[in-house]
Amino acid sequence: MTILSEPSTLPNLISRRNLIFELGFGSGDFIVYLKKKYSEALVIGAEIANKYFISALKKLVNLHASDYVLYRGDGRTLLYFFVPMKSVDAIYINFPDPWEKPSREERRLVSKRSIMIYYSRLKITGRLYVATDSDPLKVYLRGVFDELGLQFIEFRSSPYDGFETKYARKWSNLRKQISYFIIKRGDDRGFGLQGEYVSYMPNFIFYLKNGFEHKMDQISDTLPINLKEGDFFYKIDRVYRSKEGEFLFRVFHSEPFLSQKYYILLRFHEGKAYMEIDDKNGLIISKWVMKTFKDLSTRVFEELGEEVIFQNFGSGE
Repeated sequence: MTILSEPSTLPNLISRRNLIFELGFGSGDFIVYLKKKYSEALVIGAEIANKYFISALKKLVNLHASDYVLYRGDGRTLLYFFVPMKSVDAIYINFPDPWEKPSREERRLVSKRSIMIYYSRLKITGRLYVATDSDPLKVYLRGVFDELGLQFIEFRSSPYDGFETKYARKWSNLRKQISYFIIKRGDDRGFGLQGEYVSYMPNFIFYLKNGFEHKMDQISDTLPINLKEGDFFYKIDRVYRSKEGEFLFRVFHSEPFLSQKYYILLRFHEGKAYMEIDDKNGLIISKWVMKTFKDLSTRVFEELGEEVIFQNFGSGE
């Protein structure tokens, strides 16, 4: 069993494997069922809630489970950035939070754009399974499927070989009607949704202007910096002195299927400035992270710099 702490390593794990995804695996019972059903496949589970992730992990460890990949985070991030189109055999989503208010549509694990991601990652004849008890979500899903031209089947009873999830049992006991939607991929449409990331960390080194004294007010003069471009947004609003000659810029960053908070380090030594991303663990270096780094580096250099020594962030566009 693999705990995926560095999402960028996923492509190495999934090469030439049959792939089964469960998004929002909760207590972990269903992901165990999936491994029994697809014994030769690599089963990949994603769960954003830490308490459920830990609970499921303990369960799988006690079962001595193998050939699983578990990720604590949004499974759409993995699919969008690191999973090739037409490579997944099946994707399962059981009883996602319906976020029934229309204004919260993009938070849904089964939003229109999310459905487009799932469909594009399925192999031809691959299947997407969605189970829900929410009547507003059922109406929404039927509308999205029709709008995208996706053929679907809607069942009233479980298609999971008699297996029922905890929530399926709960809602059945309360006599709530459950719908199980199944979509089978039948065409080559990819919807143009493929996240871009890089496999290296950005760095910037430059000579400082004569007379620079490492004062906080000189550093703070570079802020704030923010940008909104379509679905992409970043804000750099605070800088902290971490120790003598080192400063940390706080970054809030959001783009489709990815929200991150991280720090960019600015360090001074012998008349030179060095900039790099401080916390690298689990950070996804998308093209927009590179642009954020470039924008801050450019602003800092304009205020403090004399001559560029090295940079590897390119145009950042």
